[in-house]
Amino acid sequence: MANLKSILLFVAPGFLVSYGCSSSDNAPLLEGKINVSEPTEITFCYDYNGNTFVENVSTDSTGLFVFNPQLAGNEADVALYVGSDSYGAFLEKGKSVKMDIDGKNVTFQGDNTDRSTFYNAYQQGFSPWTFKPTPDHPFSTAEWNANLDAGYEAAQNALKGIKDATVRERYARLADASKKYYTIQILSMDSIDHRAQIDSLVATIDPNADESRLSGLINHWYNRVNLGNNNGTFRLTPYFIKQFAGIDSALTNESNKKYLYATLSSMFFLYQPSDSDITAFVNGIQPQLVKDSLLAAKIKETIAKRNKHINDGEVFPSDPVLISRDGTKTCLSEVIKGKVAYIDFWATWCVPCCKEIPFMEKVYEKFKDNKDIVFVSISQDDNRKAWEKKVDRDNPQWPNFIFDVKTGREFLDAMDINAIPRFIIVGRDGKIISVDAARPSNRNIEKILNEALGK
Repeated sequence: MANLKSILLFVAPGFLVSYGCSSSDNAPLLEGKINVSEPTEITFCYDYNGNTFVENVSTDSTGLFVFNPQLAGNEADVALYVGSDSYGAFLEKGKSVKMDIDGKNVTFQGDNTDRSTFYNAYQQGFSPWTFKPTPDHPFSTAEWNANLDAGYEAAQNALKGIKDATVRERYARLADASKKYYTIQILSMDSIDHRAQIDSLVATIDPNADESRLSGLINHWYNRVNLGNNNGTFRLTPYFIKQFAGIDSALTNESNKKYLYATLSSMFFLYQPSDSDITAFVNGIQPQLVKDSLLAAKIKETIAKRNKHINDGEVFPSDPVLISRDGTKTCLSEVIKGKVAYIDFWATWCVPCCKEIPFMEKVYEKFKDNKDIVFVSISQDDNRKAWEKKVDRDNPQWPNFIFDVKTGREFLDAMDINAIPRFIIVGRDGKIISVDAARPSNRNIEKILNEALGK
């Protein structure tokens, strides 16, 4: 199970289970402008006691935005994600800050500008997208180490401007933890075996330190620690119940416990557990849930969504807007109307997705003269430019689109599509034939599509 844990917990901090936040009627905590020429979505994330709060805000057509949540605590270091760009700001109740974003250049006015300046340098220097290999930008040890050194140096320079010594020391620990996090990640991905060096670094991780949670470093600790693996036999529900109990016993920092509980809960539901598995899981982790009301509410919400899951024979729950390469917009229903549709949900950063493209080309070639079937690829990329670049280079002959942000997210949530690649077959009548269809690389895909055409 060590490899399984490494795969599923090897994620960037900030992209775990999240909880929404409601708006406030007070003066804006943060208002700003980003150099864009059309409405652009910004995702705001912050941690409070181990819970990750997420809210999406759209700018107006000139790039103006306001972020004014009811903070869970009195203050928060907030990460801002705009496509593949990362920024940061510090917010405090009763205070206000203005932020101007022009590419990599960011300036602040108002309260606590020293802390906002540091946290922005930290977010840009340790951006998860900087250390995320893609099919078109593969992992490079030298490049990633250079990026890591540059990011750490930028954070160190920004630390010098922090006025409060206690805050400066805390931020310094955070920067050091993030450098260690990515150092371990780089060593893990290198072609050379660095196991001894990695083990040595992991041994220095304090799993109860807040910076271990905030940097994601605690993930590396969890990947190496043995909390009970069912004697090498993996049984879904007992395994996860033991992990919860093991974390509860091994850690004293309740916030760090909640962080790992949320991660494990997400992992559990990715396995598409049965109703009986879910009941046993929830009952088995009650000792932890009674101390984590937000996670209990999140699990309840997940179960409710699962009960509304779209099945074969049903129709799509919504009709998302799709954007073509030339910028024109249409709806999914118009693209597939009256035809059997083989739909590919993917993203440029998804390696398994991109590996399916050559197979998709071969399948399309076999059916391209059949007017009763349409092949459609829909990207869920946040970075539209990355998608455009990929489409321009590959030049696929079947329809390719990128989701409109708002309607696309609503559709993916309603369909419970939380992992890609994902393929769906829809019949001429608009009813789903297969909500989780075979991939183009499947040796039986031609037979499967012919059967769909015959229905």
